[in-house]
Amino acid sequence: MASADTLVALFSAITQNLQQDRTHINQLDPADGDTGDNMADNFALVTQALAQANQQAGGQADIGALLGQAAQTLRQQGKGATAPIYAQGLADAGQRLQGQTSFSLDDLMPLLQGLLNGAQQASGAQPGQGSMLDVLLPGIMAFMQAKQNGASDAQAILQALLSVRRGANSTAGSGQGFGRAQGSDTTGRIDPGAAGAASLLEGLFGALLNGALRGGSTPQQSTPQPSAPSQGIPGLPGDLGGLIGGLFGGGQGSSSMDVPPSQAPTKRV
Repeated sequence: MASADTLVALFSAITQNLQQDRTHINQLDPADGDTGDNMADNFALVTQALAQANQQAGGQADIGALLGQAAQTLRQQGKGATAPIYAQGLADAGQRLQGQTSFSLDDLMPLLQGLLNGAQQASGAQPGQGSMLDVLLPGIMAFMQAKQNGASDAQAILQALLSVRRGANSTAGSGQGFGRAQGSDTTGRIDPGAAGAASLLEGLFGALLNGALRGGSTPQQSTPQPSAPSQGIPGLPGDLGGLIGGLFGGGQGSSSMDVPPSQAPTKRV
């Protein structure tokens, strides 16, 4: 089984994706314009905390303890309203993985369950309110349900990525707003917290699709490739949009993924 180093690599991939998306997420934040900066900085902090604690343990640290330490660091030094929410998610995941000294694809379920449960408890959001929960809930549940139904790792990951995208776009249809935007009309605007959650999960699932927990090989070697770039779904990191389009027969005209031009982000969330 993989060592704790793979957990650090996974969060490093999440951080890298957030770094790439930070400017666009900032643009979705009408209040302070710093949601993207906060998300990227917070997960860089988490990754650094995981790496340092793992190094001190010689690469054989308790996975649960690593996540617990990272959660504490995020609570103490994190920025923005989402810091305590993700800290709770990391703490919950840490409790589920307590006592393990390795992390592999088989351990993804408790990590995702912990992140989702912690976010539900700490955010106070309900599904459909146009918040980060409208991304985390469908994205994580899509992966878990696909696996429970016997899907391959790659199929489950791709289903999750599709649900993440739909969830982020759905927040543009919420007219009430959430958090600091509560009470204001946010119709046509993707929630910045949802955009940050989408970037987080796209970084996580994208890394897994590229074999982050399988020693560099893709989770499913037979994963179909798109026959042409025009068959891809816009807005996903790297080649993931085209990969999903080729696998599920989707295209840029897919109605389930589209939002009106006035609501769509100019770049991926």
